[in-house]
Amino acid sequence: MDRTGHFGGSLLLFYGILSVVGGGGDTAQTLALSLVAGAIAAAMSVSPDVDTGLGGIFHRTWITHSLTTVFIATGATYILFDDIFHAGPLSGYVTLAVLSATLSHVLLDSLTRKGVPLFGPFDEKMRGLKWFKSNSLVLNIIFLGAGLAAAAYYYGLIRF
Repeated sequence: MDRTGHFGGSLLLFYGILSVVGGGGDTAQTLALSLVAGAIAAAMSVSPDVDTGLGGIFHRTWITHSLTTVFIATGATYILFDDIFHAGPLSGYVTLAVLSATLSHVLLDSLTRKGVPLFGPFDEKMRGLKWFKSNSLVLNIIFLGAGLAAAAYYYGLIRF
């Protein structure tokens, strides 16, 4: 998956979860928090690929592409924002943003032909559906469109 698909996938997961669990944008505070956290989710969605500029030292290893990393990053974010910074409602939004960014990245890359070490470091086998090439223009645009549609739905710009 390329950057376009990862942006869309993280938005789809972030706003999809917000739409299902509530947290609707009914106040200026929730609108602002969800906008900022949605932007964080989209920006962070490519963070597992940051090492590609360094020759891909850790790329597609359990350090960047496993459920273990998703849980560690999400848990650490919650502890940091809730227990250390005492950030109030921001804690939940930022934690959801990190969960959405990391989990969507791992799941979307599991759709590609290389797969991911989903259960690393306990099992290094590359897993996934392995249906698509990472640079599939159609798939990347579909996920971007779905993510933008989820955001528009959450903010009441479109209804299904």
